[in-house]
Parts: sequence; C-alpha cells; structure tokens
Amino acid sequence: MDLITLKNEKGLCFSVQVRGHRFLVDMPMESKGQDQGPSPADLLAASLGACMGMHMALYSQTAGLPSKGMEMNLVHNLVEEQGRKRIQTVTIDVVMPQDPGERSAALLRAAQNCIVRNTLEKGPVIDVEITTRKSSE
Repeated sequence: MDLITLKNEKGLCFSVQVRGHRFLVDMPMESKGQDQGPSPADLLAASLGACMGMHMALYSQTAGLPSKGMEMNLVHNLVEEQGRKRIQTVTIDVVMPQDPGERSAALLRAAQNCIVRNTLEKGPVIDVEITTRKSSE
C-alpha cells in the first residue's frame, strides 16, 4: 500500500500527500476550522461514493452500459451518541446516463462490493502510535 502523509498546516487544517497528489482537509468555520478543504467526514462519505461509483463504472464497462456522465449525489448525516459523533447514514442517489433496465440490480451489487463499503461494514482494526520527533543536534 502507498504511504499517506498528513501534516498539520495551521489550526485544524492538514495537508494530505499520497502518490504525488496533495490536498487539504479542514473543518468548516462553525466547527472551529477555516474551511480550507473538505472535512474528514466529507472525505469518508466521498470515498464511499467514489468507490461505489468506480465499481458501477467497471460493471458498466463489462456489461456494455454507458457510464460516462454518471452522477452521484451524496448526503451524510451525523449523530452524537454518548458524547461521540459518527456518520449515521449515507444516502446516495445515482443518475445513470441511460436507463440500465434489468441490469439495475447488478449495478447495485457491484456498488455494494467496493472496498470502502466492505471496510465500513466490518470495521477495520485501527492501530495508533504516538512518537516524538527527534531534534537534530
């Protein structure tokens, strides 16, 4: 797997670097951020949508269905339970460039087979280690 590096830029804003790509992640102003980029929850929901969309596009290619112009509109809702927030629901509306007809069910099965959805469904093991940067002498 590729190394993903995150660096605090200022306040709650982090830069993210992976495979030569760089982008910012921040919180909205109402959450004490500066809104310099999408929030982590936005990215998680967008990752789910993109992964599902890619699987639908792959299925479309093998089934001879057009996918160029497929649009996905996604909304995620947060809930707070015992003082901890989490995404409770993600609603995704998919607009295909052409009616897939009887292949709609197969498109949904393809979407449900994406790695992000599978990971969220099972819950990954998350291992966090804190170290201190060694000062150069």
